[in-house]
Amino acid sequence: MTRPAVMVDLETLGKLPTSAFTSIGACLFQPHTDWIGETFHMHVSLENADRHGLTKDASTQLWWMGQDDSARNTLINGQHDAAPLITALEAFAAFVPHEADIWCCGASFDFPILKYAYHVIGMKEPWEFSNEMCLRTLKKLNKGARIERAGTHHNALDDAVHQAKLVQHIFQLNPDMDS
Repeated sequence: MTRPAVMVDLETLGKLPTSAFTSIGACLFQPHTDWIGETFHMHVSLENADRHGLTKDASTQLWWMGQDDSARNTLINGQHDAAPLITALEAFAAFVPHEADIWCCGASFDFPILKYAYHVIGMKEPWEFSNEMCLRTLKKLNKGARIERAGTHHNALDDAVHQAKLVQHIFQLNPDMDS
């Protein structure tokens, strides 16, 4: 097997690197195959995020109010069993293989938010900066590459799995592409 990859997605209450996030979703995958492996999904306590100084903005909260019932319910109901920030970040760090390429859909969004959260708890992020990969860029370079959507939009785990499958689809369209 080649080097592992991780797709990560956050559901946030803001757009800044200091933003609070309500959940982390991730999956192991291999870009050049159809393999989706182990998954990770953990809700993060907003009360605990507040205590760590993570921020929220009104425009994002209003945006959440306009999302469909299943997305809003996942956000709200996830707070019932939400973990403290440090617990969620330690669990995510244990999930990520150190040598893995780590992907997200927007390197200027998810990565800075996660890095700031790790900084706040006094921990280094569990990946090498040189292994950061951006699905948004890959999509722009492969206009028209689409796959059917499964799962709930704005559910961190469903989004991460969908995004990993889209990376795989794009790599299948471009077999000479290197990850």
